[in-house]
Amino acid sequence: MNAIIFHGSSPHSTVQSFWYQNVANELNLLNIETVIPQLPRLDQDPLSETLGQIKKMNLTINEDTILIGHSAGTNIIFSVLEDLATPVKAVFLVAGYCTPNGMQHTTLRENYDWQTIKSHVQDFYMLNSFNDPFNCNEKQGKLLFDKLGGTLILKNEGHFIKKEQPLLMALLKQYT
Repeated sequence: MNAIIFHGSSPHSTVQSFWYQNVANELNLLNIETVIPQLPRLDQDPLSETLGQIKKMNLTINEDTILIGHSAGTNIIFSVLEDLATPVKAVFLVAGYCTPNGMQHTTLRENYDWQTIKSHVQDFYMLNSFNDPFNCNEKQGKLLFDKLGGTLILKNEGHFIKKEQPLLMALLKQYT
């Protein structure tokens, strides 16, 4: 089994930022090989360039893969899922969004093929926050839930930037 963590917008969000490395380390200890692709210009470069960079990374994405995205990283997951040939095990969308939230995002597309995305995932989890300062809030979580189903968890965790994410880890551990 493997996991891929797609970080949020750069330059504010890097592998060392927030919880990404801690979650990766914990998953690796559970024998889930975890990578965090470095996308230093995520949400600055056009989406096609970002997706081209990801394709060149030759990431292993198959039925034993868990995809985890934070903020703008969730939009990358939607684009990746549209092009998959086989479904992945689970997708975790942390502070995800699918409609404009008042900020400029090159990762956000106007339209997604939600049926295709949904068909390429066994389990969806959305973690959104009532008090998200970037409007990746409960409304966005509800929109994602309406489109994808799965499990929607609403908290008061801001933008989920703390180094430790015990709820996320508890949910991920069910796959070990």
